[in-house]
Amino acid sequence: MSNLINVISVVRLNLPKIRQLTDAQITALEQTVEAVHTEVVQAQVMPFDDPEVVEKRVYGKRGQFAKNGKEYKGRIKKEIVHGGGHLQNDSTFVDGSRSKLGKVSIVSSTPYARRLYFHPEYHFDTGENPNARGRWYADWLPGGKEADFATDTFKEIYRRLTDV
Repeated sequence: MSNLINVISVVRLNLPKIRQLTDAQITALEQTVEAVHTEVVQAQVMPFDDPEVVEKRVYGKRGQFAKNGKEYKGRIKKEIVHGGGHLQNDSTFVDGSRSKLGKVSIVSSTPYARRLYFHPEYHFDTGENPNARGRWYADWLPGGKEADFATDTFKEIYRRLTDV
């Protein structure tokens, strides 16, 4: 047993470099989500036009009289027409408040965004965005035609930030 070799190893961690790589991950994550958001906007798949309150005058039958004996002139009925509002440009943004935890979200802050997203059977106005539809992120989710976009963009940005 006297033929054993004693080896002593010293490992020195380059903590500033590790810190730089960790910060680059956070920055690359934030920039990747911004790139996905930009890609979705440029693909013109989100509904665009403004929700409007349309006032319509509803008339009764000709010669119809109200209870007070005056001729019925009709009443105004208000209808809200949802076309998507400022969903694409003003109400959808990147929330990077939890980026240090590895979570960044694309948030649509309108009350009708969920209804529009999960109901692709709606007839979307394609005047501004010719590809407008429900489930507009489907192309960038797993199984979509742009499923690798986020991964490839993250790799590219991370390599650019770290020179790896």
